[in-house]
This record gives sequence, structure tokens and C-alpha cells, in this order.
Amino acid sequence: MGVQVIAEVGECFNGSMEQAQRMIKEAAQAGCDIVKFQILDMDEVSADDPEYDWFCKIELDREKITHLKRWAEDECIDILFTPVSVKTASYLVEAGIHTVKIASSFIRKKELIEYINDHFQTVYVSTGMADLEEIRKAVWILEKPEEVIILHCISEYPTGPLLEQRGLKALDEQDAHLNMLHILKREFPTYRIGYSDHTDGIFVPIIAAAMGAEVIEKHFTLDRQTPIRNYVQKKEYMGTDHVLSVEPDDLRKMVELIRRTEACQGNMEWSRSQGEQILIDFLRGRYVERDN
Repeated sequence: MGVQVIAEVGECFNGSMEQAQRMIKEAAQAGCDIVKFQILDMDEVSADDPEYDWFCKIELDREKITHLKRWAEDECIDILFTPVSVKTASYLVEAGIHTVKIASSFIRKKELIEYINDHFQTVYVSTGMADLEEIRKAVWILEKPEEVIILHCISEYPTGPLLEQRGLKALDEQDAHLNMLHILKREFPTYRIGYSDHTDGIFVPIIAAAMGAEVIEKHFTLDRQTPIRNYVQKKEYMGTDHVLSVEPDDLRKMVELIRRTEACQGNMEWSRSQGEQILIDFLRGRYVERDN
């Protein structure tokens, strides 16, 4: 299996199902393997949360999940959701969805992980903010799924206090800590290890793929500039994910470069190229060996 590419929609559909449908189509046309959405549970969001109204706008209910699933099937792309509670995870079970992702914020939410363990066949686990022991505990609970995929992630992106301390800014490249991929591979040698990206652009995901990440997750949007401009000018609020997202052209380019990276790596075997085999006798025989 090659590198699996997840196009993360997140909040970048701006609460519009029309935009969500188009984003599924764009993700498929870019060559992505999976398109991903997040499900909020407004019962667990404080009414005084500064993003409460925005979260209400982008919340996905059972009916919307069913529409998204059907649109993904129409475009021949797999769909993935991140539930935040047992209630929202049950929506996926009802919809016949057997693959799920555990977001970084919920890696310690035992009740949710236990429910996922009992009801899903494939589970992606994002590891932002977690230490190795917390990851081990979550993976230990997930004994029933057929496959668990672990994603390295740095959960530093524009939300909450970061907006006040750093402004609307994506993760700095030097803070991606991609060598943690090797640590996860050492700690969990029988699991697929991937990378969930929050940097600006496509450079870091390409490097992660070259370093052996088997899954790459990248946020994307249809329009990156308008939401950022609106935020700066204090106009209509459109969330903060857009600043770390790529538009469809760059998403397509990222997938293309990942596939080229895979081709460069070749198979995990010691072998010579066809051209080298043709040249070997000539290259080794062109110089006369002299006895000393």
C-alpha cells in the first residue's frame, strides 16, 4: 500500500453543504484517498465559548453525515469523520461507517475510545499534545479494531490562546518535529505510522512522506484568503483553519509530489536498476587492473 492521503475539510466548508459537496469532489480529483470531516457535539460546548455560534453553523447532524457519505461514494473516495463524543460516534455507526479518527484532544477520553473499540474496524489516532504513555494507553484499549493507524501531530494551530499570543498563524516548519515519526515507528513497530500536518503549504508533508510516513493528512479549503482577510478586518467570522489549509491546486500538487516521492524510494529490497545492470560490465571493466 502506498502513502494514504487524507484531505481534511474540518471547518473549511464554512457550514455550507454545497461547499462540502464540492470539496469532496475536489479531494477526489486531486487524487486523495480519503476526505475527512469533524463532528461537533454542541451539548459539550460551553454557551460562553467565543466560537459557540460558529460551531453551531458547522455542526454535522445525522442527515448531513448521510449526505456526505453518499457524495463521497459518488466520487469514489473514502470518507472519514472525527467524533467528539459517544453520541456523535453513534451517528457514524447508524450510518454504516466503520472507520473513524480519534482527534488529538480526545486521546485521553476513555469513554469515547472504549466505544470506538467496540464499534469500528479501522481507527486513526492523532497524537498531538500526548506523551508516549498516553498514546500507549489509547492503543492498548483499541484491541478489537482490525487496524489502528497512529498519526504524529503537533497540535499548535490558531485557536484559543494562540490567537492572542501569536495571531492567526500556522505551525512553524521547524516545530513539526518529524523525527518523532521514527520514535513512533520504534515504539509501535507493527502499526502504520503517519503524519497530520498543521504547517503552511505542502513542504513538510512531502518531507514526512519521504521519511516514511504511511499516511499524510492535510487541511484544505476552496478559498484561503477571504476567511483570513475577514478575520484581520473583523468582518464575517469563518473560523481559523483556513490559514493552515491549501487550496485545490496545491492539494493536487501535494498528492503528485507524494507519488513521485514514493517512486523515488522504490521497494524495500536491495536491487539494481535495469540501466545499471546493462552498464555494470562496462563500468567495472573499463579500467585495467594492475597487480602491485
